[in-house]
Amino acid sequence: MGEIGSSTQKSKFRQLVASEKLQHMRSFSKSSTVATILAPLLCIPLYLENTRPVPFYTWLMAMAVAVVTRFVLLSRIQTQNNTDRDFIFLNTAIGMVTLVWGIGWFVFVQPSDMASYLMYQIISLTVLFVGMVGYCIDWKTFSAFVIPLKLPELVFITLHFNQIVWPIALGSMVALYLALKMGFLFAKSWEKSFSLRLRNDALFDQLLEEKNASMAANIAKSEFISTASHDLRQPMQSINIFIDMIDPAELKDSHSSIFIRMRKSVSVLNRMFNTLLDISKLDSNFAVNERAFHLTEIINILEDRFSDICHQKSILLSFANGHLAVKGDPNLLEQILRNLLANAIQYTDKGAITVTFSEQSGTLDFTVEDSGCGIPAEDLPLIFKEFFRSDHSRSQYDGLGLGLSIVNRIVKKIDGTCTVHSVVGQGSTFSIQTQFPVLEHSALAHPQTSPMMPEQSQGKDTRLLTAQDSVQLGIIENDDALLDAYRQYFTQSGYTVHAIPHVSGAFETYLVSLPPLDFILSDFRLGDQDGIYFIQKLREEFNDDIPACIVTADTSPQYLELFSQFNIEVMYKPIDIKSVEAFISTRTR
Repeated sequence: MGEIGSSTQKSKFRQLVASEKLQHMRSFSKSSTVATILAPLLCIPLYLENTRPVPFYTWLMAMAVAVVTRFVLLSRIQTQNNTDRDFIFLNTAIGMVTLVWGIGWFVFVQPSDMASYLMYQIISLTVLFVGMVGYCIDWKTFSAFVIPLKLPELVFITLHFNQIVWPIALGSMVALYLALKMGFLFAKSWEKSFSLRLRNDALFDQLLEEKNASMAANIAKSEFISTASHDLRQPMQSINIFIDMIDPAELKDSHSSIFIRMRKSVSVLNRMFNTLLDISKLDSNFAVNERAFHLTEIINILEDRFSDICHQKSILLSFANGHLAVKGDPNLLEQILRNLLANAIQYTDKGAITVTFSEQSGTLDFTVEDSGCGIPAEDLPLIFKEFFRSDHSRSQYDGLGLGLSIVNRIVKKIDGTCTVHSVVGQGSTFSIQTQFPVLEHSALAHPQTSPMMPEQSQGKDTRLLTAQDSVQLGIIENDDALLDAYRQYFTQSGYTVHAIPHVSGAFETYLVSLPPLDFILSDFRLGDQDGIYFIQKLREEFNDDIPACIVTADTSPQYLELFSQFNIEVMYKPIDIKSVEAFISTRTR
């Protein structure tokens, strides 16, 4: 079977080679048709006066017949159907013309006239080397071209050997030998080159197929991860809210300890989800968006996020020199600090964690120092690799091993550097050097309330709510459990909650009795329409750019620009409800 397969492949290869050669040589023959017609006509002024009329016109008529026959035979070559027949047509077509040129030795050349001899020798060699350009890729065709051209010359030399200048004749025969040899070698070389090209084409096609398969697999993987992530984040958001609504002090001691362990496990899951979200954002081609801001904006966010867990572990969290003003990307800076702090808190059971900001050569540097378990020296070169977790602490602490990898990727993105010093049993210090310039305090009049959210548009008439006012909060959510959790939490916190339907007919009906809203909290995926649609409808209804935030489990990066376009903030599930409430508070007070 192997021999049969090999024989079939060889036959297929020969067929491809023949078709390629035919296509090339036919194209060359057609392109040289005009020269084939003009060349005999040029012999008229050269030889008519010195040549007997009958031989001359006979030769000219023979050439005309050969040229017409050549044209007819070339037009019948198809290069695909029957290559053996087509090669016969081609070889006959070009051989007839060169044979007539060869006969010209007996018509135009006088052995005793050196001028006519040299002139036709030049013509003959010119025809020879021009033919080499188009026909040497196939040595049989080239032979069919050359031999009819040079064989009559050899007969002519033999018949007039007493009158011929032998060095010139010998040189002509050497040229014939070299032309045939070069044609043979070039034909072999061309076949090898063509074979390599076919192999390269086959490899390219194979690579293209594999690339397409890989891209399809990546798309399928991304769709699966996106769907799975959405379906997992959605119930986690409900769990987070209900857990935040429970006060451990009101539980029995046995139940309280169970609840605390459960909340710790949920925190680990939340941290894993946020880490995967960070990786998803980094995998998209994110841009560094710089603006002027106070470090207190980021410090407030970090304190709100980590103060509770630090209190639970009796860890003192402090920030030094946080009064600096900086021009840089607050989102990325917050992301670096968030991952470094999460890492420090995870591996610190007691003591303190200190974040120290400083100005070095006009740019911002900072360190995160903890009193945790430390990192062994042999693990230091590996800690920034994805999914790396040291055997020194793997069994004691949970995590994916992605936090420091995220830090490293962001630091490189902002053209910064990251170094670490650690002693096992004493703690670790991560030092970050950025290219963000430190500004004069006068450059910023007032720190913004949040580093993650853009400023409200100037000229907007912001409502000032007194302590007796109740915030009118519109919530659009298609998950009944999560909607119920939102309603309970925000009602207990003093908000007036409006559960807005996400079905078009019910939505239009609900608008009739809906009072002006102070804030809209919406999911993104809501069935036939998305959260952006309903937020814009509410804004049109009240003719007001109502502050809005989409809290979604869909982490696809392409939606970020869309949310920004409609002046809608975004938070990703699972997120603790206190962070959501804190943001609503900054937009409604």
